[in-house]
Amino acid sequence: MIIDRDHILSLELIGHATWPALEEEWLNGWLLRASGGVTRRANSANPVHDLPINIEVQIQASEAWFEARQLPPVFRLTAAADPSIDLALDEAGYRRQPGALVMTRLLDDGPADATGGVEVADSASDAWLDLMAEEPGRGGDKREVARQILARITDPAGFASIGTDEAMQAIGLGVVHDSYLGVFMMQTAATHRRQGLARAVLAALMEWARPVGARQVFLQVHPENQPALALYGSLGFESQYEYWYRQPPPIV
Repeated sequence: MIIDRDHILSLELIGHATWPALEEEWLNGWLLRASGGVTRRANSANPVHDLPINIEVQIQASEAWFEARQLPPVFRLTAAADPSIDLALDEAGYRRQPGALVMTRLLDDGPADATGGVEVADSASDAWLDLMAEEPGRGGDKREVARQILARITDPAGFASIGTDEAMQAIGLGVVHDSYLGVFMMQTAATHRRQGLARAVLAALMEWARPVGARQVFLQVHPENQPALALYGSLGFESQYEYWYRQPPPIV
């Protein structure tokens, strides 16, 4: 496979911009991100720019950065990163964990779907946040951290939902940056799955994003989430690249 590093880097930077962390710091070309443990994307070290560095020293400095914030050191890698980084992490005992496939499509390509019943607001309601918090790792105290992350979004953002405050059925988030619509937080209540709600939410976000200036769409999906992969494939999305994580082994 031919690796288009410039394309990957462009989408990576757009992804970081559209899903901000509560704290970010550049360290010799790596973007370190911390957000109280809510989503690995916002709590990881991301090798972005290839600079002449000592990889072992860089890893140790990253570990110290996360330790100071009482977070486990997590490294997020793509095929655009120096392969020596992945090798060094493997030799240091870091285990590879699945991340996501980054998929894209042109906004005007693919099937058009009905958006009836979907509302797109400019902020998240309590009911929207409550359904978001049903995802593992986002409930309890993490719900407030997630709300703080959402509040840090400075680009145009649309909070899509189907349902009522008493019975929220499905949600999604769209953020537009540099002509890209980034889609996040796609979630359907357990009692309303397999009813086409995710498809409707995504269609509504794409419709909302056109007048805001979006020309392309990207989203991230777990490589083993077959229902989501089938849905996005049917809507014309194509995989561009994959990212993965290196995490320390669990403490026994």
